[in-house]
Amino acid sequence: MAEALKPINTLVYGLCAGLWDLAGEGSKAIMRQIGRELYERFIKENIDRSSLEKALESARKIMAEQFKVCEDISYTLKGDLVEIKVSRCILAEATKMLMEKNIPSIFCPYANVFVAMLEDVTGSSYDIKSIEKVSERKSLIILEKVA
Repeated sequence: MAEALKPINTLVYGLCAGLWDLAGEGSKAIMRQIGRELYERFIKENIDRSSLEKALESARKIMAEQFKVCEDISYTLKGDLVEIKVSRCILAEATKMLMEKNIPSIFCPYANVFVAMLEDVTGSSYDIKSIEKVSERKSLIILEKVA
């Protein structure tokens, strides 16, 4: 990890671990709201709403190309599931520390931002079904339409 990212990863880890210690499963609702806030502040106004695929592509470009918070993001639609692969996340070290402490992966900002975007664009509710590391540099987020 780049030396410059250590402080931000440590800060994110501390905030997430502290929230988990205080709120436990209630952290999920808090993180959903944080995802909504991030989406509305940084992404919403630049989303192409003409189709779900274009909305996903818009969000990918904003996060990966404009803000450069990861190397790349790809997505696949599979019925009620949206699979999102995130490569080289700048918060990978924070995620690793949270996993080592057995804290659920509900703190992923990408997952929560995509949930907010999907709900806004489609009018349906989505949940984080799973988040897993598929390699040292890539994570797979699976979001599920629930209503």
